[in-house]
Amino acid sequence: MGKSPLMKRLLALFKKTHGKDDESNAYPPELNADYEVTKETLGVGSFAIVRKAIHRETKTPYALKIILKRVIAGKEHMLDSELDILTKVNHPHVVSMHAMYESADAVYIVTDLASGGELFNQLLDQGCYTERDAANLVRQMLEGLVYLHDCDIVHRDIKPENLLFATKEADAKLMITDFGLSKILKNHDDILTTACGTPGYVAPEVLLQKGHGRPVDLWSVGVITFVLLCGYTPFYGEDQAALFENIMSGKYEFDEEYWGDISDSAKNMIDNLLAFDPEKRITAKDALQHPWITNEEEQVPGKTNLAPGVRKGMHSQNKFKSVVTAMTLLNHWKHDDLDISSDSDSEMENTAAQINDLNVPDTRV
Repeated sequence: MGKSPLMKRLLALFKKTHGKDDESNAYPPELNADYEVTKETLGVGSFAIVRKAIHRETKTPYALKIILKRVIAGKEHMLDSELDILTKVNHPHVVSMHAMYESADAVYIVTDLASGGELFNQLLDQGCYTERDAANLVRQMLEGLVYLHDCDIVHRDIKPENLLFATKEADAKLMITDFGLSKILKNHDDILTTACGTPGYVAPEVLLQKGHGRPVDLWSVGVITFVLLCGYTPFYGEDQAALFENIMSGKYEFDEEYWGDISDSAKNMIDNLLAFDPEKRITAKDALQHPWITNEEEQVPGKTNLAPGVRKGMHSQNKFKSVVTAMTLLNHWKHDDLDISSDSDSEMENTAAQINDLNVPDTRV
């Protein structure tokens, strides 16, 4: 998989600052005293490298996020924002910070280790997956959001890549991570105005620049719930402009081919989450009380295996994305707007997945 220029620069700087023969000497003494930093790299983004660290006393594994100062020069406010949030949160369904260290070269953040993988990747590996399973996953998202919203924190980038399982066990808890775009509301009912998020999951009020708050997270949950049940997103377009227009229309359909076996209760839940008017959109607390989540009167069928349909939907949408990406690149090339000599679909996907720490929308279709 290709690496973006930002990622290549980060890796080069990391090797320069942390590539000593005795690598432990590259880390602050206090960090070394508390944790054994392994050479296992869990992830590489545009601004940070994540390595596995073991607490020396308890032997508990953690994720160590290494943020190089030279890479974030001029963007320190982003780190401050994330740290402000991480120091406040402590919830089973939210990745929390346990310690922080600093050296001349980097900031080191120790957080919960969510080693189970991303939400959709795990689902695709399951042989059987039911509507009841989907409701359980959405419940965990909502419980995390209730906590964050009660703390006056709006995540603003809820998407599958930011929903990780704690372990690879079948009953592992789901955790919300990545607070690079989150904001703490100074006043309980503050309205945010900075446009941010990932296109496929962003709420219409963000695109319409009407100001936004907690409801944007519920819209994202609505999109994810839709995908969990059918495998494709409710909003799409031939390019980003068309996608945005589709989202701003607020119109979507439950295609009978994919939704024939899905309960009316699930569809009602999605309608409440994808309410176009944010003031009419269901809150996280109220969503937890929805019959689809509580399974009151057994409204949610629990035996139909959704896995084949979800895989089919994901495969269909991935093919659509690949074709659109190729058409978009060709169109830019024809107009001399883009040098495609070093880009590939996988590199674009990889780069897009790593720019979420910036207040710039991801460019995936």
